[in-house]
Amino acid sequence: MLKTEDTIANWYLYYMGPTIDLLIVFADSTESQISSQIQNYRENKQNIVIEHDGIPEADYMVTEFAGLTSDTWDLKSVFSEYYPNLHRRSAILTIVGIFEHELVNLCTKCFEEFDLQESLKDTRGKGLEGAVKYLSKIVKVEMHKSTQTWQTVLKIVKLRNALIHQDGKVIDHAGNEISAIIEHCRAVDSLSIDENNQLVLREGYLHFVLDTYRKYIELVNRSLIAKKT
Repeated sequence: MLKTEDTIANWYLYYMGPTIDLLIVFADSTESQISSQIQNYRENKQNIVIEHDGIPEADYMVTEFAGLTSDTWDLKSVFSEYYPNLHRRSAILTIVGIFEHELVNLCTKCFEEFDLQESLKDTRGKGLEGAVKYLSKIVKVEMHKSTQTWQTVLKIVKLRNALIHQDGKVIDHAGNEISAIIEHCRAVDSLSIDENNQLVLREGYLHFVLDTYRKYIELVNRSLIAKKT
């Protein structure tokens, strides 16, 4: 991210730390956009009359905003709940994807710097858990999988997967509850589940995710530094 020597020794201080800082700005920008959109709706919605030619008694009034009308849509729900949730869902996909990508890249750095015989590709490891397994088994660094922070990371990933594959529902395709996600919702104030079993991401969740990843990355960095010394 920053122009500096790309080595394991400076991975956190000069690379991952600043990357997290940029993602915090991204999260703040997302929340600002959401707030502006809600305020825009509140200030600029209009009441208009739908007229029926020759039948004045059939005329009726609706609220209109951005081309949508209240006779078809629940506008308050759309602009105060649906769109904000959609923005946060998109942001979570971006944030989790970046961290997964960076841990995969870390495997490549370790393969090169430690002159290892086996790469992540050789192990056929994929995604976050594949990268963590490689760092643990091949690079032989402590990955802190017994910590609460790691368990929370796993739940965040499960939530991300539900957003991608199940339209954000907390039940699988067979109708079974996904216990890890439900437990996560109960533990985090900025998460809830609506009447359709769909996840609702509220203000604060993006920063909760970033804080969790920062804690885990710091743990991993300490393990890497210990191996280097």
